[in-house]
Amino acid sequence: MEEALVSLLLSATGVTSLVGARINWLRKPQNDAGVPYVVLQRIDGDRDYHMRGPSGYVTSRVQADVYGVTYGSTKKAARALITMLSGHRGGIFQGIFIDSERDLPAADAGEVTNLFRTSVDLIVHHTN
Repeated sequence: MEEALVSLLLSATGVTSLVGARINWLRKPQNDAGVPYVVLQRIDGDRDYHMRGPSGYVTSRVQADVYGVTYGSTKKAARALITMLSGHRGGIFQGIFIDSERDLPAADAGEVTNLFRTSVDLIVHHTN
């Protein structure tokens, strides 16, 4: 699911025109100074089972954090991500739905930064 989600976002010119290829899981590479960018994190995953074992169906919660230098550029990139993913079906994805969206300061692990962050929670229905 992780690779497929990144590929899906990279296929969307509305997203890549704003963030380029700066879409990573868990953290942004330290040697990449470009903004805005997206950091994805899988919060949880519920696997489905039937009497014969795993069905292969999973519901995952993914948090997409969009970071930018200005509030406007951050929101614009977050809106492009939402437009691309909201209600998407295809490939391994049975459905991607926006669960929530919030604006937060970009401080992580005690680090001081002047970046803005919009966090979007996705519910992703997919196969393994």
